Amino acid sequence: MGNMAIVVDSACCLPEEIRKEYAIEVVPLNIHCQGKSYQDGLDITPLQIYALQRADKVLTTSAPPPGTFVDIFSRLAKNSKDILCLSVASTYSATFSSMQSAMDMVRRQLPKLRIELIDCCTGSAAQALVALTAARAAKLGHSLNDIITKVQQSIPRVEISLVLDTLKYLERGGRAPKIGAWATSLLRLKPVVTNSMGHARLLGMVRSRTQGIDRLVKSVKEKAGLNKLRAIVVHSDLEKEARLLENRLHTEVNCSETYVTEVSAVVAAHVGPGAIGIAFCASE
Repeated sequence: MGNMAIVVDSACCLPEEIRKEYAIEVVPLNIHCQGKSYQDGLDITPLQIYALQRADKVLTTSAPPPGTFVDIFSRLAKNSKDILCLSVASTYSATFSSMQSAMDMVRRQLPKLRIELIDCCTGSAAQALVALTAARAAKLGHSLNDIITKVQQSIPRVEISLVLDTLKYLERGGRAPKIGAWATSLLRLKPVVTNSMGHARLLGMVRSRTQGIDRLVKSVKEKAGLNKLRAIVVHSDLEKEARLLENRLHTEVNCSETYVTEVSAVVAAHVGPGAIGIAFCASE
């Protein structure tokens, strides 16, 4: 992408084909379990996260320290004059503030380097769609100011909803009320959740994953109408179901392009195994 670099955190759940095509820098967030710390994707995988959860181990997550971002920004500055950072929602993680602190340090060291930071107000595959918007504009040679405008316009238009197997893991991380997690476990219901400008919201409960997927597709169809969509099907240990859902989107929705990706390890720590969802936005 010429003289510009794009940086995201691993909460982004960026599909590998997008990361490779646009050389997007993905910074791993940290996962902690029983006194040990791991870097997402480097020291621990989603499959290992699921195994720990099924063994009822408690997992927590944290943002990288500012020094990690300072090192990355300094390295990228060797080949880039502009750096655009796209952070997971600041309401979900301290990543945004850690990036901000690192930017302040690097600006003093490298005054000619321009670094900009945007709170995506979302995460997972919705954050990936925001990153894709930025990367495509950069590849077309748009200025950083124009790219920032496109990103800011895309954030309110990007949506993500998921069917979870349980609210237990979100509750452990403080992202869901305990009473909701207790109810889903007791009643064997599956929650349907969405993101609204940086806040997780419960859309309702369903009795089966199949019902939940039907609800997701219906919602996408209602909101999309005849508009062409870019969509990412995201899942945790449900590859077969995710591929079937991708095929269904092509059949029932006007999709210009689709991707399938497993959640990153840090997102798996919060949603647990058995989750599946759709992130989408109107094509540009």
